[in-house]
Amino acid sequence: MKRRSGFTLVELLVVIAIIGVLVGLLLPAVQSAREAARRSSCSNNLKQVGLAVQNYHDTKNRFPEGRIRSEAKNTGAPWNTENISWMARILPYMEEQSLYNSIDFELSPGWSGVNNAVMKNKVATYRCPSDAGNGSVAWVAPGGTKVRGGVPDVNRFGQGQTNYLANGGDSFQLGTRARDNLSRGVVFSHRVRVSEPTGPGKFDMASCTDGTSKTIWASEVVIGHPILDKNSAYRAFSGIANATPADNGCGTGTPTTNGRKQIGASWFEGYMAQHIAFTTLMTPNAKLFDCSMNSNDMAHGSRSKHPGLVQCVAVDGSVHAVTDDIDWATWRNLGCKDDGFPVSFK
Repeated sequence: MKRRSGFTLVELLVVIAIIGVLVGLLLPAVQSAREAARRSSCSNNLKQVGLAVQNYHDTKNRFPEGRIRSEAKNTGAPWNTENISWMARILPYMEEQSLYNSIDFELSPGWSGVNNAVMKNKVATYRCPSDAGNGSVAWVAPGGTKVRGGVPDVNRFGQGQTNYLANGGDSFQLGTRARDNLSRGVVFSHRVRVSEPTGPGKFDMASCTDGTSKTIWASEVVIGHPILDKNSAYRAFSGIANATPADNGCGTGTPTTNGRKQIGASWFEGYMAQHIAFTTLMTPNAKLFDCSMNSNDMAHGSRSKHPGLVQCVAVDGSVHAVTDDIDWATWRNLGCKDDGFPVSFK
């Protein structure tokens, strides 16, 4: 009787095991290649932001304000009006002229119809493809406890999110130009009042005395990263001297899940500092809690989903990858446009 050819059960199991080993060996390489592609896309987004900021300056002879607070036509209350982010102001230079034309800069961001519709748009250039943006990022708190962030897009306005915030300098508050000790970064809270009709000034190329290639314009953040609903103990300028790489004054606690207060929750609304800027008083991907309660407070650093680094764009439009182990003083200096300590990214 002729024997039937074919695999034995043992041979079949061996082949399956070999295939499993090969897949196991190839999978990390595939994932690494995918992350490299996502990181490249993220870098390109930052480049586009940098070019848009440059073109904005060429047109208006100044860089965009972080936000402008002035009496708007629908309320007359300067605290809650015209808090529209710098990201909305550079839209025409990012091939988003139509979206820009839909904005009424004299109305508040979310308390009025047209702007409420605008802020829900998703601007692809403001999103890093490595970050899903669902706010459920797992993170190990300083004490070793695993915590999760909030879900920024689930709130009463449903804003489009952002992974890129401007450099607020080495401070824990977003200051005004009238208070330079709280505003050594590139964006500030511009106020226009009866007593100050022209506002507190402007930031332009000449103001960046440390050099445009040696000053950060914007860097990455992780959308919905865990944040404590309180202010840093070192928020006042006099207290910043107490901050260290291992202590930002936030302490510990239970993260908020209030969608509107989550980091990166909106590219449009500039009411909360965590929609506008980050601080260089915290090194990239710091192992510290972020915290912020009031609209000027920004004790939150630059973070990313890229292992071991964040990407940022300088004022001159150049893009850089900065590793987590960068010297704290160097990172602080890169965040200051005019502190007299110009340093290079590498």
